[in-house]
Amino acid sequence: MRKLVTLILALAMVLSLVTAAMAEAPYTLDIYWVGNGDNEAVRAGVEAAVNEYIEPLIGANVSYHIIGWGDWNDKAINALQQGTKMDLIFTADWEGYGIEVAGGLLQPLDDLLEQYGQGIKETLPQTFLDGVKVNGVLYGIPTNKELCVPEGFIVNKTAAAEIGWDVVADDPSIKTTADLEPWLAKYKELHPDKYPYLMDGQAGRWADEPWCPDWCGMGTNSIAMKMAKGEDGNFDETIYSIFETPEQEEHIRLMYDWGQKGYIDPDAALTSFDYNGTFGRGDFLVFSQPLKGNNIKAAEMYAANATAEFECIEITMQPKYVVTTHAGGSMFGIPVTSQNPEKAMQYLNLMHSDATLVNLMLFGAEGQNYTKVNDKQVELTDQNWYGVHGGAWTVGNTKLQYVLTSEDPQKNELLQSYADDAIATASLGFRFVKDNVADQIAAVDAVVSEYANPLMCGTVDPDDPSQGIEALKAALNDAGMPEIIAEVQAQYDAWKAAQ
Repeated sequence: MRKLVTLILALAMVLSLVTAAMAEAPYTLDIYWVGNGDNEAVRAGVEAAVNEYIEPLIGANVSYHIIGWGDWNDKAINALQQGTKMDLIFTADWEGYGIEVAGGLLQPLDDLLEQYGQGIKETLPQTFLDGVKVNGVLYGIPTNKELCVPEGFIVNKTAAAEIGWDVVADDPSIKTTADLEPWLAKYKELHPDKYPYLMDGQAGRWADEPWCPDWCGMGTNSIAMKMAKGEDGNFDETIYSIFETPEQEEHIRLMYDWGQKGYIDPDAALTSFDYNGTFGRGDFLVFSQPLKGNNIKAAEMYAANATAEFECIEITMQPKYVVTTHAGGSMFGIPVTSQNPEKAMQYLNLMHSDATLVNLMLFGAEGQNYTKVNDKQVELTDQNWYGVHGGAWTVGNTKLQYVLTSEDPQKNELLQSYADDAIATASLGFRFVKDNVADQIAAVDAVVSEYANPLMCGTVDPDDPSQGIEALKAALNDAGMPEIIAEVQAQYDAWKAAQ
């Protein structure tokens, strides 16, 4: 009997030790992060370095799930909708934030921020947090980065020199997209097998477009106000279905003309189109992109993607305005499928307050992936990691980041100050709540996805009876665009009256 009691006590002790060990085991944070494509070997090394650092701080490890841009909806959003365990997920106003909130996929963060986010509250301007709330509730923590992101062109200055274009920053000879045509023609003549005008295939976006970007937070930018003041100095606060406007039609016709002339890659409208690879090879003349001022976007893209040597310069095509969506241009949310949202918020807090973690995420491990040159700049020794993830603008707090030796040492200060002289749009702070017209929004987004990309990338004749502009307008009407416009108008009027 005594032996049995001793055995039971021994088993109880072992079980208690196992239970204690299990309780103390670090929690694994599954982090879904948009990027340029996974590299399992280099990712494993970075994860090990991150885990060694954060485990003593918050009792957690990380597992990064790097999903390519073209695969994001299929491999990240669909997985979230199907209930896959996720603890943090990249999100943005232009990448479905509003839809994810309306669909109940993201957790409210106000209480978690209050309890575990002191570093966030101390470093992230309140403008960002207020700018991403939906019905007064916070669902995402924005990257502390630039607040002004005008559209423009990244110009391959090396290719421009080949065709006699002495391009300068914000070249005054390029006032509209159409002004590029003579240079595109010269490039095509010199390189008949290449395509000079590069896009990333986002429907409805072009460098000198008049629309506020991602104004309604829908899956596609199909409803918007005009961004800039008119010639009379006043804002036009009309709510437009942008694919039914003369401005959009004019641009679509220009793109088709350029597609016929071979200026645009015929695969540009496909989600599989590798525009980063085209950029990295230098096989382009101009690349339509959102910019950040001071040639920063061009330098970042070159550092992340370049496989050839060429110089870049930027031409800003829009005036400097601050719009609601730029507060939420890059965020991380905590999905409802997280099994430990407290740990997730603790990690987010470190992303905004701990320079060591921020730079581990951005550059990898010192001595393995990069070498520190001075207090501000680093030199990559292994470019694989820096080229894998989404980029500096997705990593927590830019104020804590090192920069590359190819970048201005004052880059992060310049990012913050670029918006100092920017003008607030009339609708700054307005956020559309989609619940009342969720079905119509899903239908409109599906229509835009089907019709708009081919039209905006010049692969479909605007006058095609089944896929052209009039077919798109009819499909938008059938999908419920008038009902959405009416709901947006009602919400905007109420918001405006409350200001």
